[in-house]
Amino acid sequence: MIQSNDSTTSKLPAVLEFFSQDVAEFKKQLAQLESEIDKDATAVPNSDLHKRTIAALEQSVIACRKFEDEHEDNPELIKEVQARFREETAPWLEQSWFANRAHTKPSGFAGDYEMLVKIYEGATPARGLGAYLDLCFMDIPLANAVRGRKDMVREYLEKDIANRTGDIRILDIACGPCREFLDWPEFAGRSIEVIAMDNDPVALEYIEATVATQLPKGTTLIPTRYNAMRAKKSEATIKKFGKFDIIYSVGLADYLTDEQLVGIFSGLGETLNEGGALVIAFKDTERYDETPYQWHLDWFFYQRTVEDVLHIFEEAGFNTEKMDLTRDRSGIIVNYVSHQSPGCIRRIDSAELSRSARAKRKSTSSVDSQQQD
Repeated sequence: MIQSNDSTTSKLPAVLEFFSQDVAEFKKQLAQLESEIDKDATAVPNSDLHKRTIAALEQSVIACRKFEDEHEDNPELIKEVQARFREETAPWLEQSWFANRAHTKPSGFAGDYEMLVKIYEGATPARGLGAYLDLCFMDIPLANAVRGRKDMVREYLEKDIANRTGDIRILDIACGPCREFLDWPEFAGRSIEVIAMDNDPVALEYIEATVATQLPKGTTLIPTRYNAMRAKKSEATIKKFGKFDIIYSVGLADYLTDEQLVGIFSGLGETLNEGGALVIAFKDTERYDETPYQWHLDWFFYQRTVEDVLHIFEEAGFNTEKMDLTRDRSGIIVNYVSHQSPGCIRRIDSAELSRSARAKRKSTSSVDSQQQD
């Protein structure tokens, strides 16, 4: 991390120019906005202050992206400059509830259940400049995609359950706040059991108090503390929970390595009942800009294309030609759906795998592999 003017990195001409011009201008604009916004004010959408805050952030994002593009062959430099950027802008950005939570990570990772709840609700307790910053962060494309992702999985669950007969068992991996089950419909005469699995005990407490208690007759949601990495061992999962008709995860995959995902997907495929569906959501890196997340929020996830994701499924033994792919309304999030039926999930040995696998795309994400969205 760059901490003083004695740092060799801090004296590089490109770094000096970035901080003396681009970052200084961003700080100047934030300070001016702070001086004009009452510290107890709530943000007024589409007001002049809101538009100026948007403009300041957009200008900063462009500058950060430009610096990163110009130094893409030096990831260590980028990492150091990102850290210093957050240090210098913290007095203003951390007035934002989103930025403060992403920087401090009270649950150990940025995209925890509380972060998701605030994105879903479109409101935070921040006031003053922080309220206007939050208003901007809530409206960037990926935030809208997160809301669309929740709605998309809700629509999928309702449709899939309606197309099945009898009782249904569902497993939600890294469930977060389970907001897709609010105002859940009743499926008369049927039992819908949902195992909501997460490693965050506070998220599970939220589900128990807010979501599980309002479900209609016939649907049971069981918050369960369990590390998703253990799902790689299908025998252990089946012994503890049994098999399922639907297994889904809409926030975890973007935080795990290819190797981890191959193991988890393979195990989950074996945990499905015959005719069961595995539903996994990924962000499509070609459809959004990660810059504000990595620079302004210190929130990292792996950048993958559709082809990258399909390759992971192939390595896990899935026939990707028989998978269904659907996008959320933003076009950023893709649901990958595979069914436990002949020809959809196949077992391949390691020799065949190494012979047929395409070259892996190297990821530049620095996220801790145990983080969950």
